[in-house]
Amino acid sequence: MPTILDVAKRAGVSLSTASDILNGKLKGYPETAERVRQAVRDLGYRPNLLGRRLRTARAGAFGLVVPYRRPIFSSALLTDALAGIQAEQEATGLNLVLAARRYEKPHEIYGADLFESRAVDGVLIIGTREAYARNLDRDVRALRKLGCPFVWLHYFKGQEQVDRVVRQHDDATAAVLQHLKERGRERVGFITTGVGLQPGEQPPLEGYLKRCEEHGLTTRAAWIGVGEAFDGGAFRAALHVLRQSERPDALICDGDDLAIAGLQAALGLGLKVPGQVAIASTSNYSIGEHAAVPITTYGEAFQNLGRLALRRLVDLIAAPAQPPREIESGGGLIARAST
Repeated sequence: MPTILDVAKRAGVSLSTASDILNGKLKGYPETAERVRQAVRDLGYRPNLLGRRLRTARAGAFGLVVPYRRPIFSSALLTDALAGIQAEQEATGLNLVLAARRYEKPHEIYGADLFESRAVDGVLIIGTREAYARNLDRDVRALRKLGCPFVWLHYFKGQEQVDRVVRQHDDATAAVLQHLKERGRERVGFITTGVGLQPGEQPPLEGYLKRCEEHGLTTRAAWIGVGEAFDGGAFRAALHVLRQSERPDALICDGDDLAIAGLQAALGLGLKVPGQVAIASTSNYSIGEHAAVPITTYGEAFQNLGRLALRRLVDLIAAPAQPPREIESGGGLIARAST
């Protein structure tokens, strides 16, 4: 098995420098740190976690909190984020502890049980719109009181300043609407997950009408469908929209997984994509690029957000007394064959 000395030699650094970088002690040398991480990946180096725990009283692991109400591995966002986390994890020497609980009881704090039991040295929390009704500031204050390093990935709706990794704060819907208009589309339908809506509740038509009017486009209540990708709801919603006597000539979907469901519905009805209906997404997942008709989408894929989030968490574990930072990844429209 390769040793840390092998890593140091391959990276062209001293043994102490390689050790300090892998233990999060050496800051301010990003190029050197990247050489060491690349050497770790090239050699397949694995640190002696038991020895490290005995020396540092650390768990050598981080917790990933995924408080979804849906089956967690049905989420394209999560699988993309996990791919990025795993790619970065190999260079950190940390193990992953997955907390697939919802933490919905009044006394439960995201990831606090893992940290208090010394199972992890910090937690990475996947934010979701499903938790918008939750008092997230309570979680933040409790984790800080425990001294638990944490990073929020994606959604956070609270007043506290937190370490957070997000996509660039651009208006994805506006960018996609403008893109469709430039390609001669006039009638726009929407497929949304309906997260945050009560059972049977429809999304507010006024918001969709206003967005379309701002771009000189048209929508109708019958062109707005609600459903999840994993249970077939998005597919059924898209079928309903596309079966209207006057159907939209474009569909905007809340994510590439919903857009693929819309694509399947369109192709199943014998419609040409993009000839008769263009399909676009406002949230980029890796699956969209590999669809039968690659999906036009928006924003950087979530693999990179996963990498950035774990890097920041490792920094906080090594040096907890840092002011919170918000780290943005890229944005922008990615035009593909579906439009």
